[in-house]
Amino acid sequence: MTRRNAWLAAVGVAAAVAAGPFTTLSAQTPVDRMVQACTTGGDGVARCTEMAVTARALQGSSGLLAGIGSEVSGSASTLGRRLGTSPRIAVGARAAFARVALPDLLDPGAEPARKAAFLVPAVHAGVAVGVFDGFFLLPTVGGFLSLDLLGNTSVLFLPTGDGFDGKATSWSVGARLGILRESFTLPGVSVSLARRSLEPIRFGDPLGAGRGLVEVDPTVTSIRATVGKDLLSVGLLAGMGWDRYGGSATLTPSGSSAHAEDDFSHNRTLIFGGASMNFLILQLSAEVGYARGMGAVDGYRGNPFDPVGGTGYGSLAFRLTL
Repeated sequence: MTRRNAWLAAVGVAAAVAAGPFTTLSAQTPVDRMVQACTTGGDGVARCTEMAVTARALQGSSGLLAGIGSEVSGSASTLGRRLGTSPRIAVGARAAFARVALPDLLDPGAEPARKAAFLVPAVHAGVAVGVFDGFFLLPTVGGFLSLDLLGNTSVLFLPTGDGFDGKATSWSVGARLGILRESFTLPGVSVSLARRSLEPIRFGDPLGAGRGLVEVDPTVTSIRATVGKDLLSVGLLAGMGWDRYGGSATLTPSGSSAHAEDDFSHNRTLIFGGASMNFLILQLSAEVGYARGMGAVDGYRGNPFDPVGGTGYGSLAFRLTL
């Protein structure tokens, strides 16, 4: 081997050794890190894995309920401005629901925990303000790069008798960018980005006969792409989205003197569709959708709760556009 090749080989080995710890860390999932932190406190791997799966499911379900489908109910086209000068404003309210499923931390039996499933309602109130009309690409093709600013608040009514500590409130801000504004021949197409923050949510009981307590402090980054078209007084809408759930999670196993806390993040995609009835400035709309599951977890397979299972959701809404 030449001296140059030997030097390159030595550099390669040194780089591989130096990168080893970082490669291992980057390969860890959020669930792996939470389980490792939990077992450091002296608890078993099976119990810690179950609680980490619960934290992930709770974070995803609450984050989904805080955002549901389209950012502006029944609308795929940006609002634009009135008379070219003053912003157009839309205010609305929405009643939503989603099926929430997760391991039952109140189950006093042996491993694994049974599945707890609830139909959880939520109410939303939101405002959208059209601040830019966008550009006309052709005489009948407009709204390109138009812009709406969005604000929303919601309340999640979590069932207190099933291990939750009560309702949770969320707030969000965002923007919606127009690709096409709806016209007589073309549908409306837009993409939105929103950032949500929820109050901390607790599930379980660290002092009872169950398995412990999970607390999450969720944040959500949501991207939505929607397309829609009005057919006389009836409108149709379809879309897809991507949610990234973040924030901290704390696991407190029952009977344990220690708890595990770490930042926790994961993401999933969703689809939705709906129909609306338009009455001049008033619109009534309904949407249904489906969010895919969170993915399998090593060490948690064949249990009553399936983390790979998806979640169905829906909403009814009204909106006034002024």
